[in-house]
Amino acid sequence: MNLSERQKRLRMQANTNKKAPIMYLLGLLIYIPLQIVFIPIALVAMIPVVYKQAGVSLKLGTSSSAVEVLQGRLHMHWFGLRDDPPTHELSKVLPNFSALGHWTLLLPLYILYKISGKIFYPVIAPEGEEEALNLVPNRTIYFDELINNRIDQAEQFVVLGAGFDTRCYGLLKATNLKLFELDQSATQQLKIQQLNNAQVDCSSVTFAEADFTKNDWFQRLEEAGYDPSKKTIFLWEGVTLYLSEAEVRNTLKTVKANSAAGSVVIADLYGFDFLKSLKKTAKLLEAVGESFGGFGLDFSANHENALSKFVESENATSGKTYFMGHKTKKGTWMVVTEILF
Repeated sequence: MNLSERQKRLRMQANTNKKAPIMYLLGLLIYIPLQIVFIPIALVAMIPVVYKQAGVSLKLGTSSSAVEVLQGRLHMHWFGLRDDPPTHELSKVLPNFSALGHWTLLLPLYILYKISGKIFYPVIAPEGEEEALNLVPNRTIYFDELINNRIDQAEQFVVLGAGFDTRCYGLLKATNLKLFELDQSATQQLKIQQLNNAQVDCSSVTFAEADFTKNDWFQRLEEAGYDPSKKTIFLWEGVTLYLSEAEVRNTLKTVKANSAAGSVVIADLYGFDFLKSLKKTAKLLEAVGESFGGFGLDFSANHENALSKFVESENATSGKTYFMGHKTKKGTWMVVTEILF
């Protein structure tokens, strides 16, 4: 039986963490004093990290939250959890990201990892046991798995709100899919420019500017060459929580009305309780020109019923689904799911 990508990575992570105890002890003996010495260095390294992500993003009019995703995937790449050369190359040239700052912050943990094999961060949690710290690693792996399961059944791939996602230049580059990326102008233009500077080949991707708070995004996609008669995978990752319920529903209605039978939206949806916990973050986002739109689902009583009720209200059905945190005391706080039309 073939293992899923998630299972492979969990097994690799578990095997890595089972290296000889003597090596783990040696790693700790080096890590602990090194981490103490690095505290003032880390504080200095935080300055360019925060300034570039928040200040430079605001100055450029680009998404600072998109940097969080790139950051998480870069860390996974560094620690061997997910091979992602395009993200590595892009991170080195983005003006609103400090690769050196992040490397400095993680160096003690990386040294511990290389000596002992122990990965304290980033960590892929077992399904259902995810905490907030596992958000990007687990979400990324779940999306990768759902995309891989659908590649052979589709002709087009559309990234809705692409941010700094690099799947089209890595995971999907060798496929026969026609690739599209949609995002707001400032973020997309910065990304294209820096991909070229990093010499990452993005020639197979068609870019279209779009704003999901407006009603013309599909027209922009169609003008870019999208064919509604072809079966399509729509990737909608890390976007819905920034939109209102009306905007989320309008996007799904537009996709359904303009896609072939068998097309799928692979999306993440968040629980009300999790969104409430982000109130402080919301204030920070507002300071850099972004905000949460407030869309979420009530997972507190019955997470499966909450998802089904929402999806069915859009005359769609749920496919493969990952409810993150459903085995923890706090319960489900978000879901990665297929929405089938």
